Amino acid sequence: MVEKRIKKKDSFLELEKLKKEVLKEEKRKTVKKRGKAKEKVKKTRVEKEKSKKREMVRESTVEEIMTRHVIKVKPDDNLSYVVQLLAEKNISGLPVVEGNKFVGVISESDIIRVVGSKSLLELDTLGLKKLRDIKVREVMNKKPIAIYVKSKVSKAADLMNKYDISRLPVINERGELVGIVTKKDIIKGISKDFLVRVIKEPEKLGVEFIETDLDEILKIVEREGSVSIDEIKKRLEIPEEKIEEWGRILEKHNLIEVYYPPVGKPIFKKKEVKLK
Repeated sequence: MVEKRIKKKDSFLELEKLKKEVLKEEKRKTVKKRGKAKEKVKKTRVEKEKSKKREMVRESTVEEIMTRHVIKVKPDDNLSYVVQLLAEKNISGLPVVEGNKFVGVISESDIIRVVGSKSLLELDTLGLKKLRDIKVREVMNKKPIAIYVKSKVSKAADLMNKYDISRLPVINERGELVGIVTKKDIIKGISKDFLVRVIKEPEKLGVEFIETDLDEILKIVEREGSVSIDEIKKRLEIPEEKIEEWGRILEKHNLIEVYYPPVGKPIFKKKEVKLK
């Protein structure tokens, strides 16, 4: 009887011991899971921070800076109509679309080559009459340079430099014309990207936090060609020291020239930006 009680007691102790071991193992697994969960949360936070940081300094796409309203012609339009459009809009070329699909480009030089004139201004009545009988499809460039709508601004600038052109038709994945981007648009895009970097990550450019409308300053300089610091201060109500700081930064990034006269305050001058 005593032996049975001892065995029963031993069994009970073994069971309790087993329970403790199981609980200990479960606790260890729980701690391990929590550790992994915390590590996962930490990694997620780090990735989010990295993503946020990349977004702050990202480069603009062509879609963000392009002109969406595009003057265009069709393959069956005559050259007389094209000449009229070029003169009215003061442009040197037009994209050609068939339906919505981009199929070519017709330029002033293409037309001049056909009529054998030095410029469109020298066309006489006979030359203009000849143009009425010639279709765009007969003389247009059927393999023009275009750029994908999601491409980076820097790629558009590279293409313009490489092929010595001042504008690019913009197409989507279906080959449809969705806009046009010019050198002026490129410069605007570059300035906006630069502004983001100055405002969001000033330490990378070695400047303090600046609250100034860069686009407004660039517009004034571009429009007037030359403008004094006093004039900018008067128009935008920005402290003089901040304007001078902007000038140094903009000059460093080849967006303007800063002229220091023998007498008086610095003057901001328009600069032709070489796109690379």
